[in-house]
Amino acid sequence: MKRKITISLEEDLVRLSRRRALEENRPLSALIQDAIMQYLDNKVQEQDKRLEAYRTFCERPIRISREDFKTLLKESSWI
Repeated sequence: MKRKITISLEEDLVRLSRRRALEENRPLSALIQDAIMQYLDNKVQEQDKRLEAYRTFCERPIRISREDFKTLLKESSWI
């Protein structure tokens, strides 16, 4: 169910949005709704990518041999 809301936008943004809606032959509200949905979808994808990165780099142990570990310690410039 759709619901009416009141928002304030910059005049230039309203003008450009109305022009685009006319070019695409659809209501301004549909254009704004699509833009908001796309924005929210991108945010969800970013959160999913961050969670996957966390799981990859923080939840899984690094398995290397003792010799490789010692080599890494010797080669590290910050130790």
